[in-house]
Amino acid sequence: YKGEKKLEIQLGFLQIHHVYEVSLVMGKSGFAENVGGYEQEDEPVPNINCRMVRMEVSEDTIEMVIKFKTVKEKLVREKIVLKSDEDKVSLEFVARVLGKGKGTPMLRSGIKCVEVLPDPDETEASDWQGFD
Repeated sequence: YKGEKKLEIQLGFLQIHHVYEVSLVMGKSGFAENVGGYEQEDEPVPNINCRMVRMEVSEDTIEMVIKFKTVKEKLVREKIVLKSDEDKVSLEFVARVLGKGKGTPMLRSGIKCVEVLPDPDETEASDWQGFD
């Protein structure tokens, strides 16, 4: 491996307890020739809050879809490492996660909310009976 490459991706404001799908398009310059061979490295510990869903390679760009889960508020940094046979690229996603009741942020282009997770603090305590 040559020196490990690092990319930082700013996701802007997100909301806590949400799952986002982040579509990135980047130039191939930082990646090895055979870009299609990259996979997410789960050593030593898999990152369950940030997963590469798929990667598509066109002539000079790479499109990557990442699933990003927000589980704590404030500044969140999630790192994943993509590796191929001859290369390693480290991606760091930086997001400002808004806590409950702090409003709904405008999402940057390429980011969409795909799921709202139940708030672990609220699930048991609610006295709501549900719909009849």
